Order: sequence, then C-alpha cells, then structure tokens
Amino acid sequence: MDARELGEFKKNIDFMEIMFRMSCASVRLAFGAGLEQLPFPYEGEKIDPDIEEGRNRLRAAITSQIAEFENLLALVGE
Repeated sequence: MDARELGEFKKNIDFMEIMFRMSCASVRLAFGAGLEQLPFPYEGEKIDPDIEEGRNRLRAAITSQIAEFENLLALVGE
C-alpha cells in the first residue's frame, strides 16, 4: 500500500468513526427522550400490574441501552 492509498484508508476509517459516534449519540438521545415520555401513574390511579411491569421493563431496557451506547462512545474515544 503506497502513501496515497494509506492516506485514503485513514480518511475512510476517520469517516466511519465519526458516523459511528454520531449514530450512537443520536440513538442515545432518542432513547433518553423516549424514557422521559414514558408515563408515570398519577397519584391514586389504579394500575394494572401487567402494564406497570411492562413500563418498568421498558425503562430498564432503555436505561441499559443508554449505558451500552455510553460504553461504545467511550471505547471509540480512546
């Protein structure tokens, strides 16, 4: 691989890293916004246990995914 090809290769890697970081950041923000939109029950509201379990599982899954994207971004940033 000559110097020109190596330079092009490095540019492609840099571009893929930037796109990956942007993608991770966008998904992380979307999950965060989704997490904020999950309704909490009003005081005194009768809650279906299945619905509440689903809400809790969804909140846990979104929080877990946000943590994974944070880990990916930290890994790429090293």
